[in-house]
Amino acid sequence: MSFPIDIEQLELSAPESVGMSSAKLSEIDDVVATAIADGKIEGAVVAVSRRGKPVYFSAHGTDNAKTLSPMQKDNLFIMMSSTKPVTGVAAMIAIEQGLFDPNDAVEKYIPQFKDIQVAVLKNPIDKDISPAYVWSTSGESANFFTRMADTLMAKFTDGYLLHVPEHRTVAAHRPITIHDLLTHTSGLASYGLGVAVSDWGAALGDKAGFSSSDYTLESYIDLVAKGPLDFQPGTRWMYSALVGLDVVARIIEVTSGQAFNTFVQQHIFDPLDMRDTYWLQALPEEKRARRVVLTYGDGKKDKNGDLSNYKSRYFSGSVGLVSTARDYLHFEQMLVNKGTLFGQQILKESSVATMSSNQIGDLYGRSSKGKGEGFGYSVSVTLDPTKSMMQRGKGGFGWAGALGTTSWSDPARELSVVVMVQQPTEDFPQKIAKVVTQAVTE
Repeated sequence: MSFPIDIEQLELSAPESVGMSSAKLSEIDDVVATAIADGKIEGAVVAVSRRGKPVYFSAHGTDNAKTLSPMQKDNLFIMMSSTKPVTGVAAMIAIEQGLFDPNDAVEKYIPQFKDIQVAVLKNPIDKDISPAYVWSTSGESANFFTRMADTLMAKFTDGYLLHVPEHRTVAAHRPITIHDLLTHTSGLASYGLGVAVSDWGAALGDKAGFSSSDYTLESYIDLVAKGPLDFQPGTRWMYSALVGLDVVARIIEVTSGQAFNTFVQQHIFDPLDMRDTYWLQALPEEKRARRVVLTYGDGKKDKNGDLSNYKSRYFSGSVGLVSTARDYLHFEQMLVNKGTLFGQQILKESSVATMSSNQIGDLYGRSSKGKGEGFGYSVSVTLDPTKSMMQRGKGGFGWAGALGTTSWSDPARELSVVVMVQQPTEDFPQKIAKVVTQAVTE
């Protein structure tokens, strides 16, 4: 069997026919069963393809801890930051269409970003210091013990602060670029001092419109453009979880004349037959029962269970998609195929190469996540498999979501992997990756 995948009549190719070991690949079952037994996850769907052939596709555990209904292969998962690679592909499509260049300044398309400032500590006055993290907002006061804790933490960390310190702003040394946004090196909303003191930072959690907000990409990004930044553009890698790629999405809207979600549907979801991939607010009523129930603690509360009042007009480029293992395996297979699937060219081979190449030198390698890794456009890239936490082959690339979803492409080995869970885990995807790597025999 090959693509597209038919869940109703699923036929898998023999792993040996594509240079993999059936016995070794079946150990994925053991990894998942152990994680469920240990209470780390409630269920999972894992899918693997090699050389254009699906060779493993299995559902485990439950999709609802309260009812204990069994997980199904076509269950829908909230993808969180697994949304980001889709935006990366959308950006590469826009670049191919000549809508913009990655080196273009953001202010070229959103003029409000012109003359953006950078937040730094008030003292020393002769040196501009931007702390790495500020775990507070400007509206929160700090007591004596908080400030003492900050003093101690500063000695042993790279600028972690529990309160908002006295600060000032300085001019950005250069404009932020689309390249900066795609690589998380812009300094925009990266958990630092700038977002902590901004007027718009407090709205981060609600900007996607959870029942009450009426933001759009245009209205919210216009607020973000006021700044300040967390650090000088291009000087660090620091994750912009909820904003950076939303600005890219907004630029796609400005340059294409289409709503971002419409652009993605037309250029990615439809040609890749991603028939079950939606932004959460657009999930059809008839498909909602297939969504995995999120549980929080003993209360078994599903934070996003009731979508009746979820009327958001904010289609984020950072988070927000729901999807299935089938659809995301289509997406990853397209990338392994160097931009094509089903006879449709989504991207040029050169665009996939650009997206999946390290674009920022050693900046990602200096981060806590980046050992043996580089960073491309919206995805991490394995540079040294012997040092990387994820046992992908050299040149393998992908990303993950806060609720546990992980997917990656390994072009050198013609391998695609999708791991769908709805609980964050520390090492579950790494264990899956290790088994998949060991299953490759030729």
